[in-house]
Amino acid sequence: MRTRRTFRAVLCIPIALFALVGCRSATPRAISPQLTAAKVVPRIEKVLVAERGNVAMATRGGCVATIVSAHDETGSRDELGIRCPKKERMKSWFESIDRLGASLALEKVDEDEDDDDESGYPAAQIVMANGTLMRVKSTNDAARLVTEVRALTAELAAAEMPSPGPASPNGWQMLHVSGAAHIVFAGAPARGLLDAKMSTNGQYFCAFDTNTEEGPMHATKSGFIDEKTATKAIDEVMRPFQTQGNEDRPRASFVAGTTKGTEQRADLASTPAILERFSHVQDALGDACLPVVEPPQGTKTDL
Repeated sequence: MRTRRTFRAVLCIPIALFALVGCRSATPRAISPQLTAAKVVPRIEKVLVAERGNVAMATRGGCVATIVSAHDETGSRDELGIRCPKKERMKSWFESIDRLGASLALEKVDEDEDDDDESGYPAAQIVMANGTLMRVKSTNDAARLVTEVRALTAELAAAEMPSPGPASPNGWQMLHVSGAAHIVFAGAPARGLLDAKMSTNGQYFCAFDTNTEEGPMHATKSGFIDEKTATKAIDEVMRPFQTQGNEDRPRASFVAGTTKGTEQRADLASTPAILERFSHVQDALGDACLPVVEPPQGTKTDL
């Protein structure tokens, strides 16, 4: 990977994975919850695995975070992803990992140990409920954990795109915001493209594409919030909505809402007010959902 990623650094995921959190202003931002140690018996709280060009971490009661170095004909880029499934899915997955963990040969990782050696792939470490960091000694056992995390990540990725949910009191099923956006990333201003969707069923997905000092970056965040909260938020965000007329030209930045299975775009005049309302929802979604979408040219706004 173009930036050396160590297990010790990855322990900060998902908060440090996206330095987007808390960067828009001095106002406190919602961040991913930290886990506390179990009070009864030690159990696995986090699973960290690494292959060449790929680091991932699964957190009990939380999310699966990945850092992938991707290469194609256009060059190299970092792909950062946080996928937060429903609690029941992570609970069942960690129950299976607890059973697997009982058969693993482990050794404690020294706090002063240099873990920058990238020769031993695949590799795996686990964090116990008491905070102890353990290394999986056997390469075969590490490969088993890599396979488990990879399968979970693929499962969540395949189902992370929201679909229209039940109609809200105002008839909305899904909110869609897309366009040029900006944020402070890793201490430096960053501009790019944000595409965000949130359904009345509580599911959401955000993708932010930007350029950093190290090159292109594709960041995503997906998950669920309470269905009632999502429905109420969508109705509130879309309150200023006025339908785009046939005479309106297509715009790169837009707001759209789905009703009766059909997506309708907001007109130029109502878009800034909708984006202002959406900015408050972004705090609850966090991470890659946080970049500020810039209103289309020709509109007035206080953003």
